[in-house]
Amino acid sequence: MQKFSSQEKYLIANTLNCWPVMLQGHSVLMDLRNETSVAGVVDIADGHMTCELSNAVLIDRNGGQHPFDNFMVRNRMIRQIHIPTDIDVAQELRQAMEHGVLRRNRVDGRNTKRTFKQKRAEIRHKETLEMIAQQRSEKEQNQSNIQ
Repeated sequence: MQKFSSQEKYLIANTLNCWPVMLQGHSVLMDLRNETSVAGVVDIADGHMTCELSNAVLIDRNGGQHPFDNFMVRNRMIRQIHIPTDIDVAQELRQAMEHGVLRRNRVDGRNTKRTFKQKRAEIRHKETLEMIAQQRSEKEQNQSNIQ
């Protein structure tokens, strides 16, 4: 398990920086700010969204493909991360909340109260899960009405 600094833990728990960490081991496509894309398996990701990909393919502006064994993407270069379709977003967020990716673990028995920021982050994650579930149900209703 990777060790994160306190700033990285905060970013993972309170922003969308949690996604590269949760996508470790999955194949992803990232659009970069210089109009190129890179596809590969996320090996390492930190709280600042810096990612290391293995078996990567860089796709340039003209559509040319350039394979790399390892490829590092700096956080400021990422425009968009395409989440694979086989991943259930709501389930991944729930698992991350339960397993501690989005929750800071207390080492000692002292100070077991959650801070306001931790409570607010958890509330926001739950709201996001509810919104995803609502959008999914609306989409299913629209598809059933079409058929």
